[in-house]
Amino acid sequence: MFTEIADLINDTHNELDPLFDMIGWAEEEISAAQRRHPAHSDTLHHSFILLHSHDERMRTEFVYRGHARELLDRIADSADTQPATAAEIALAFCQVSQTAPLNSTATGLLFRMWHKAFPDTPLPIEDDQQHREQLFGSRIDDAEAEARAKLAVPTRTLGTIECRGWHLGEPVACHYAPLQLRPDHKPA
Repeated sequence: MFTEIADLINDTHNELDPLFDMIGWAEEEISAAQRRHPAHSDTLHHSFILLHSHDERMRTEFVYRGHARELLDRIADSADTQPATAAEIALAFCQVSQTAPLNSTATGLLFRMWHKAFPDTPLPIEDDQQHREQLFGSRIDDAEAEARAKLAVPTRTLGTIECRGWHLGEPVACHYAPLQLRPDHKPA
């Protein structure tokens, strides 16, 4: 009986390991975004909820980080977070390519999205993207706009932020916290 319980705990732990990895990657990407965009530090801190994904392929570190990085940069730029990220588009086109060959425009879009989302991860195949961009650039632009729209996540919005004046267990002067809860507030 106790063996079954131990097995259940171990199985659950193993199933949760990738999720804990993703939480760690998200926290690291938020910290990096806060260094890139210090004026938006509070908003970026509260954007963790937008970084989750149900796609199993996002459990690959470089894929998840590329996805998170783009969303965090959008948040800092006050841009729409609903359109598909370059990582999401690359994953979708990789999956499609397993079923049917991609035409030149679709291949160009896949490679463009790969380079945007994963600049430090070279493609494992011959890449003649510069030539492809010259020949099909405007069609790739159109395909990118269409893919971002069709693969959009309508529920991926930050919404109203409420803060109690604590970030990661520390009191902070977050501009989303009510004034009386901020550690720097001096009552009149």
